[in-house]
Amino acid sequence: MNIEREIERIEALLEPYRLPFVELKPEPKNSESPWSSKFGGKPYWPKGMDYPKDNDGKPLFLLAQLNFDELPIIKGYPASGILQFFIADDDLYGMDFDRPINDVIDNHDTYRVVYHASVEKDIKQLITDLPEVSENETLPLAREFCLTSESKTELASVTDYRFEKHVANPFELDDELWDELSEVNSAEGSKIGGYANFTQEDPRSDEPDEWLLLFQLDSDFFEEDEIMWGDMGVANFFIQKSALENKDFSRVWYNWDCS
Repeated sequence: MNIEREIERIEALLEPYRLPFVELKPEPKNSESPWSSKFGGKPYWPKGMDYPKDNDGKPLFLLAQLNFDELPIIKGYPASGILQFFIADDDLYGMDFDRPINDVIDNHDTYRVVYHASVEKDIKQLITDLPEVSENETLPLAREFCLTSESKTELASVTDYRFEKHVANPFELDDELWDELSEVNSAEGSKIGGYANFTQEDPRSDEPDEWLLLFQLDSDFFEEDEIMWGDMGVANFFIQKSALENKDFSRVWYNWDCS
């Protein structure tokens, strides 16, 4: 088998389904303002709003904050406002394996996604005494990371369940071909939209409804800091298309895995 020709054939099949995404590049330093895009750190939070807590009353921690006013526009996603992702400080990073996934999606307290349609930039109107990730917590990151972003497009990775729909069962591919495809269309990295990456398998495979990738936070290394999901894992937040169109972030599916 000619690997290069086979990759060209597969990529031709995938091309009609190319998706846009916003690449997010973290840097281990604090962001410019409370409303800036960031991973970790203290969240933007207006006075008068109830802060996210679990059922035991413990506050959740900010995993990521995305300010769409300062990010490239991606079709179908908010063009303005702030979207925040919170998770609990526990050994499973806010995941719940004890209940069926649909029950978790409908009734979750160990993670939360919050959308602020408008942004208050008067510091006096914001709460500043809020939980902040540090080395004292058992979380994937222990400090704040500022973000840079870039608009890109990509083809489906072999780990995304739609690869099988468009091409073939990835587990039936030749090992060398699998490895090459995993390199050229990896779907790795932190991003908004696009195709998802997994170290295990796509949990959406058995779901009848289409769940889009809302946000992905991947493991990353820096000189003295890191973002680490277990053993080099990755976290995904999925949303149904109709909910995304309506900017309804109450039913978001949170998943992470590691090798």
